[in-house]
Amino acid sequence: MSSESLSPEHSAEPDAYIGQPLRRREDVRFLRGEGRYVDDMLPARTAWCAFVRSPHAHARIRAIDSTRAAALPGTLLVLTAADWDAAGHGELTVVHPMPFGDGRPMNDAPRPAFARDTVHHVGDIVAAVIAETQFAAEDAIEAVAVDYAALPAVTRMREAVADGAPLVHPCFGDNLVFEIERGRREPTEAALAGAAKVVTLKLTNSRLAANPLEPRAYLAEYDAGTDRTTLYATSQQPHYLRRWLSVYSLHVPEHKIRVVSPDVGGGFGVKGFFATEVSTVVWASRRLRRPVKWTATRSESFLSDAQARDHDTEARMGFAADGRIVAMQVDTLAALGGYLSNFAPSIPGNSYPQTITGLYRTPQLHLRVRGVYTNTVPIDAYRGSGRPEATWINERLIERGARELGIDVVEMRRRNLIARTDFPYPAPGGRVYDSGDPPALLDKLVRLADYAALRREQAELRRRGILLGIGLAAFIDKAGTGPSQNLAKRGALHGGWESALVRVHSDGKVTIFAGSHSHGQGHDTAFCQIAADRLGLPIDHIRLVEGDTDAIPFGNGTWGARSTSVAGTAIFRAADKVIAKAARFAAQMLECAPGDVDYRHGVFRVRGTDRAVGFVAVADAAYHGAALPPDGSLDPGLEVSEFYDPPDTNDPQAMHLAVVIVDAETGSVRLRDFFAVDDCGTVINPMIVEGQVHGGLAQGVGQALCEHVVYDGDGQLLSASFLDYAMPRAADLPSFHTAFIATPAPSNPLGVKGGSESGTIGAPAAIGNAVIDALWHLGVRDISLPITSETVWRALRSATTIAARERAQTAPERTP
Repeated sequence: MSSESLSPEHSAEPDAYIGQPLRRREDVRFLRGEGRYVDDMLPARTAWCAFVRSPHAHARIRAIDSTRAAALPGTLLVLTAADWDAAGHGELTVVHPMPFGDGRPMNDAPRPAFARDTVHHVGDIVAAVIAETQFAAEDAIEAVAVDYAALPAVTRMREAVADGAPLVHPCFGDNLVFEIERGRREPTEAALAGAAKVVTLKLTNSRLAANPLEPRAYLAEYDAGTDRTTLYATSQQPHYLRRWLSVYSLHVPEHKIRVVSPDVGGGFGVKGFFATEVSTVVWASRRLRRPVKWTATRSESFLSDAQARDHDTEARMGFAADGRIVAMQVDTLAALGGYLSNFAPSIPGNSYPQTITGLYRTPQLHLRVRGVYTNTVPIDAYRGSGRPEATWINERLIERGARELGIDVVEMRRRNLIARTDFPYPAPGGRVYDSGDPPALLDKLVRLADYAALRREQAELRRRGILLGIGLAAFIDKAGTGPSQNLAKRGALHGGWESALVRVHSDGKVTIFAGSHSHGQGHDTAFCQIAADRLGLPIDHIRLVEGDTDAIPFGNGTWGARSTSVAGTAIFRAADKVIAKAARFAAQMLECAPGDVDYRHGVFRVRGTDRAVGFVAVADAAYHGAALPPDGSLDPGLEVSEFYDPPDTNDPQAMHLAVVIVDAETGSVRLRDFFAVDDCGTVINPMIVEGQVHGGLAQGVGQALCEHVVYDGDGQLLSASFLDYAMPRAADLPSFHTAFIATPAPSNPLGVKGGSESGTIGAPAAIGNAVIDALWHLGVRDISLPITSETVWRALRSATTIAARERAQTAPERTP
């Protein structure tokens, strides 16, 4: 893996931690096998939970007989929807709803802990068994007899919105969750009618499974003495998990629940939503007064983890004769599954529209999005949510336009990119982009890849019968979270702020308590770099604590590439306030006015003199009271809590270039090179950000070339294991060549933008464009995801058939 050095504005001062590529401190214990995961924990008397899951995609539940299961040795408890309702529990909830465009509330069917009268996807939970051992629980679920009456299922979105389609939830009268429009229909259609060239594509964005290294796992431990439950959970949002359990499902007071999220082996969004199983584990522990545990198997993960993407789109883009975009019209169906998961409606309804026009000036836009119920596993957030789908549309259209107009794809982008001076830029999808320099991104990408040399190589290889393709993708991300009031106005049941507490101990060492949570992002290093800079202390004197609701202030957790821009800013501001308070103690000790005290590198000094006192001495004095002013104007101790509510999200940008080799005989695609240039604003730790880009690219390559959740027409999941769901391997990935520019985000004092999701957003479009570039001269005009050898082989054969038919139609008739 190679990386070009950061631009000058990224360079750190010689004595600064921000900008330095420090090695991740947390990696040592992981490499030694000393990580602490939920499945590693096994308290005494732990009982095991297992779930009875529907084998049908759509069916009525006529009866459930658990008699035989309850009588099996080791069975402790069998639970169903009837037991849930009898206990007075509530419903799981959608925390970010999306109303219809005319103001009607969306058709809301949140995911239940147990299916009641009807199951709506294969894997829907019908019952739970808690037993003495894992094997006893698994035996017992096989003994639960469920009488189903199968119903017609619908798994394809176009069929779901057709007249007479089977209804997933008949109470709504159709399968729509919501319908919205963005932009202006009539001006867009008029601009398209007058365009010199209009290209049209039908595009699908394939359904994905996140597949983190660690499956979801929950362990609930009830303490009868205090009437409190400690839940160990693979969660990205410990405080919200506690809140959802308390307020929405189990109605247990929040102070009676402690959530601990220890090490988490990958999240990617799938560990951020409110999973159905967790309520049952906590409930069973409270009923049995003993620990209860559940860890998903890989097959269960495919049947129960929220999945992602799954769009069906018809799109048009119009161009002037010189290649300038004049209008874009998009009509998208977005599958949301058999129920609504927590954040699901906001992905196609909010993130997707705000990024649909990408980094291009698009004078007119008309976008219609319809969220659709299907008899499949529910959809929710997955790395990049909404933005890969938008980029796939936008970038496929602009490259198609470039080829049909005979304009080089790089030059086509130059003519349409938003300029640095255009920022803040009001995009037609409703988002005002904060800052950026897209032409500089493109220039750096062209230099990094040596684009001219690649085109020369392509021509030479083609003469030898080797098909090399070059594809680009330019895109904008939407990272962080906006102000909480704006979220509330849109009906969101969560905040956009984040918390941090910076505590200086009496010996001058520091503990940071952050409301976010790390599941691979390197918080323990990056957050402590921020604190070390602001506090003027060695980073080894600073410790980070996350993931324990008893230890840290309420926080919104980690999702949406928000941790450093929001939690990092809370740490930044709290640290500054700590120094401001410490300076008042130092002034008291130095017998001067606080305004006369300067601080640098752990020393408070009276300006213009040699009188000074060290940070450690000030911390000591703050706790034993010697430096307290007699007027009571300063409280003991040296710690500050900070809650930072950002004024806006931020807008990372990037450009990708993929180089592929395609075998025309077999259809196989080899990704030979991949180049990426990112604008993540200020970079706290270049090595961590580069690693985030690499990880995102691996997942983006997976979507492009192999990953696909497949259901048949009856709703049966055909890809429920790694035998059928293809994950990218090391051999599928080339060396990644990465570089960065920096236009700081104006919405936070660090200037940070998100950097964790970029790779997933651009890779599918860049690779798709590269494959088409390799095959365009052979008549291939379109390709679908995933781009497997079969997909390419069929596209080539279809192009050959069409070409032969066209030759036959244009050939002169023979005289008899």
